[in-house]
Amino acid sequence: MAQMFWVVADPALTDRFAPVRLRQCRTCGHVFNLALSPETIAEIYRRQTATNRPVSADMHKRYQTLLDFLGRERLVGKRILEVGGGTGSLARLLADLGAAVTVVEPNDELPALLGDQAERIRVVNDFFGPDTVDETFDGVICRQVVEHIADVRPFVRALGDAVAPGGFAYVEVPTLEFIADAGAYMEVHVQHLHYFDAAARRRLLADAGLEVTGSLDIMQGHDVGILARPGRPAVEDRNPAPSAIDRVGDRRRAHEAFLAAFDGAPDRTAVYGATSQGVTFYNLFAEGAAPTRFVDDNPDYGGRFAYGRGGTATIHPRSDALLAGLDHVFVGAYHHQAAISAKLKDDGYRGTVWSTDPRLPTIERVR
Repeated sequence: MAQMFWVVADPALTDRFAPVRLRQCRTCGHVFNLALSPETIAEIYRRQTATNRPVSADMHKRYQTLLDFLGRERLVGKRILEVGGGTGSLARLLADLGAAVTVVEPNDELPALLGDQAERIRVVNDFFGPDTVDETFDGVICRQVVEHIADVRPFVRALGDAVAPGGFAYVEVPTLEFIADAGAYMEVHVQHLHYFDAAARRRLLADAGLEVTGSLDIMQGHDVGILARPGRPAVEDRNPAPSAIDRVGDRRRAHEAFLAAFDGAPDRTAVYGATSQGVTFYNLFAEGAAPTRFVDDNPDYGGRFAYGRGGTATIHPRSDALLAGLDHVFVGAYHHQAAISAKLKDDGYRGTVWSTDPRLPTIERVR
């Protein structure tokens, strides 16, 4: 049982859990969780706090790397559709380049988050599907969305149908290879319904009439950005070497065993990073032993809540007063461990910093 939401404004939502039951196709290697009802999925994306605001130099750099990869000539003066715009951070950058941007995003917070930029960005506040838009675009961008969609094939076909002749599609997803190799259980949660390796990704796009032309490595293989164009490539029906996911359960059990023996006081312990990874890690704490606070640099999160089976935590911005009251900090947003550790050091934090990186055998002390 895992949390339905990562960050919530309403404390009444902190008792909402749903099952994760992973299955893997023996033929193609596709890993999936279809335990959720369509009504539950719709509620999640209406009420989940938007999570993709860039709050570090690395995150801002990732946007610039993406723009460089796509090439400004594909964007300047072009009609661009972004499916799943989150906080609108990328849409702003595209509009700054002179693109005519349409964003399809069901989260009710997006129009307010765009603020004074709303006039130059067209927002369709709805779920994307075959009937959402009746036009084609020079470019279709869909980042970190496909893995969340229950009926994924019609969704990706709709992405392909929205690409004009001569246009491009850019689809970004987590990689099953990283999850399998690292045993990255933090990447397995209610909101991810599908996990794709390279063969499954090619097959999914080919079914939508899209041919892969390039790829962008993101966070050392954690994610991949796929550039495609309209086409009908030949792809393999079977996956000769699907990624095995046995390590995921092993690593989760190792971290859970560490936390069962951890004797830090809950009110003097915090998790840094109210990301999907940090909140999924938080769910390993037993009842009564969970830290009472999260630390996060996202200004949208202040005063909101994260929760797990062990309790509920209030999210706070990093401050000297907060850090002075902490003996232990677990880096839940493990991809940003180096940056977070440096911030804590610069702030003079004297407590223990713990790494939750699943690529390590167990939770280890950073300093």
